[in-house]
Amino acid sequence: MSTPAGMPPAATAAPVATGQASPGDAVLSVRGLSKRFGGVTALDGVDLDVTRGEVVGVIGPNGAGKSTLVGLVCGALAPTAGTVALGGRDVSAEGAARRARLGIGRTHQIPRPFARMTVLDNLLLAASNSGHRAGTSLRRTECLRILDRTGLADHADTLAGGLTLLRRKRLELARAMALSPRLLMLDEIGAGLVESETAELIDLILDLRTEVDGMLVIEHVMDVITACCDRTAVLDFGKLIALGPTRAVLADPTVAAVYLGTAAGEHAPAADPGPGLAAGIPGSDSGKGAPPLAPRTAPATATSAEPLLDVRGLTVDYGGLRALREVDLVVHPGETVALLGANGAGKTTFARAVAGALPLSGGTVRFAGTDVTGWRADRVTAAGLAQCLEGRRIFGTLSVEENLVLGAGDASAAERSRRLEQVYDVFPILADRRNQSGTAMSGGQQQMLAVGRALMSEPRLVVFDEISLGLAPIAVDRLYEALDTLRSSGVAMVLVEQNIARGLSLADRAYVLAQGRIALQGNAADVAKDPALAALYVGESADGRGGPTGPRGIPAASPSHDRPAHPTHRKELP
Repeated sequence: MSTPAGMPPAATAAPVATGQASPGDAVLSVRGLSKRFGGVTALDGVDLDVTRGEVVGVIGPNGAGKSTLVGLVCGALAPTAGTVALGGRDVSAEGAARRARLGIGRTHQIPRPFARMTVLDNLLLAASNSGHRAGTSLRRTECLRILDRTGLADHADTLAGGLTLLRRKRLELARAMALSPRLLMLDEIGAGLVESETAELIDLILDLRTEVDGMLVIEHVMDVITACCDRTAVLDFGKLIALGPTRAVLADPTVAAVYLGTAAGEHAPAADPGPGLAAGIPGSDSGKGAPPLAPRTAPATATSAEPLLDVRGLTVDYGGLRALREVDLVVHPGETVALLGANGAGKTTFARAVAGALPLSGGTVRFAGTDVTGWRADRVTAAGLAQCLEGRRIFGTLSVEENLVLGAGDASAAERSRRLEQVYDVFPILADRRNQSGTAMSGGQQQMLAVGRALMSEPRLVVFDEISLGLAPIAVDRLYEALDTLRSSGVAMVLVEQNIARGLSLADRAYVLAQGRIALQGNAADVAKDPALAALYVGESADGRGGPTGPRGIPAASPSHDRPAHPTHRKELP
């Protein structure tokens, strides 16, 4: 097997004239694959091949459609349109179990072993569901071989629930390999690992590629992409916007712009934001969309003042997964702070932990001078720290006004009425639709409702978690206009965002998370100009020169001469 260092430079790979691999070479062939969830298009007409012997990466910001693609290929989701073929055989009508027996194996982002079974028994169970009819003795022999190959031979009799995170990741790979797959899909296999563990995992992936016909690697840890993938595809708003040799893709300014948000709206769907959206927020101009706000050059308040929110050493574990590692973050009264980072960096974990929705493994949270570490979420909210959750999470069977009233807690009727009028002043469209059910509203209007519900507690600080996710650009424009109005009223905010341009447009200061740690911080304008920002998202060198490298300085993998990029309708990179 050739290693990344032994591969020719990406620049030597010549594009071919067609987007389709030859039938004999295609392990996976996806054509026109689309998926809609109600009015949201999660995946939009994607064409993608994995050829024999190839490892293809799939990257993109949060909400780009990566998880949807995994679900459609493995059969967990039914497509709205398009086809999935395995080795030239159309499997679009087959369910997940059938596709697994036909040769599609996958791992999960969060390992899902049978915790009370041994490592070996986990593999034997998987092998019994494969398409091969080997006897029990042969299956056991093969499973022991796989355990040896994946570095788990010494843990065959260990209960899976007692494994470390890295060993659980290895077990995920081993269970997938026990299916004797032709195509192996790795879904965020690098999530939650420290650098040394990531390097071990990369070595294992490079070793296992010789045992399968092809791999599809969905990942946000760029070290995995650069070290393992021959070609890489980029998704944005459900569309495939770039495909080519990995080094060329990651060095392309358009790809960096997608992650950094500097090309916001270029690939976004021209979706109708719903009736009344543009009119629902003060300052809108007939739905034309507001220009992006420039980053503020200095904090709104003196940093010498006592912080309103003071987080020290925040550490959070999910089982064996360390999602946050000794995070320090402060927010001063009236200040807006952006918390940025790629998918899986730990942003939502931070938001939930600070709001009291997750237990801490270490560290302290102080709010308004009081130690609120370990407080329940409702008590934290009552103290003045509110959260607007990712995914809106409105009560669809309740009316708009009923949803809002829930946010007021135990406030008196008169107080609830006063707060309702304040929210309706900010979002007039909610007043117009106060008796309408939440599910009858557009995505943008539902997000307004979620913001309004958070404001009903009259908070001193609101943590907004990915409020731009899944919305058309015009809807995001209107929401950020409302947040600017809120900022002017003196409410402090933490904007948990993957959309960098949006977060920095409103923020005084910014923190950037990477693998659960604070990797960059400073004034918003300074962070926006820092070359390290792009490096944290797409793995570029900090000085902007040269292509990305994998761990230990290994150059990124690049395709051989006989495996060029396959151009179709999207941008091709030579």
